[in-house]
Amino acid sequence: MITRRSAALAALAVAAATLTAPSAHAADTPDTSAPTAAVSITRNEVLARTKFWFDRQVPYSQKRTYPDPQGRQYRTDSSGYASMALRLPAPGRNTQGLADPAITRKITKAELQVGDLLLNPTKHVVIFAGWANAAKTRYWTYEQTPPRVKNRTVPYPYYAGNGKFEPYRYRYIK
Repeated sequence: MITRRSAALAALAVAAATLTAPSAHAADTPDTSAPTAAVSITRNEVLARTKFWFDRQVPYSQKRTYPDPQGRQYRTDSSGYASMALRLPAPGRNTQGLADPAITRKITKAELQVGDLLLNPTKHVVIFAGWANAAKTRYWTYEQTPPRVKNRTVPYPYYAGNGKFEPYRYRYIK
């Protein structure tokens, strides 16, 4: 015979198991602040992912999202675009989050390679796509800026009047 006490204990056990059991939806809501959520990616993959949005001329917005090639929704601002290109958890980090030492590290101008970032943590981020001249005073970039994704040359480190831009490398790029 079930007593009130044993029924209450059984209910508590079920509740405790429910609270501690992993959610079926845990994979759908990645922790964008956790460095362990980062995955490795090649430079060619980063470039292919940048071109995915460029080819679709994704419009800039700080409020909207757009899917990556796998259908994950990323913010369509500069940091959302960089997060998508690096395959960070959706909807993407903000510019300050991209400067997190657990995710990226500062590098020198001489170390820049395709897929690295030029970042002003308080304002904007662009994806480095190669040098535009031998003097290394201009470079090709992919960036999400109004009105839509752009692929253009810009002066190193970035246009005057936009604050301090520095090169960063994603820690998990191959």
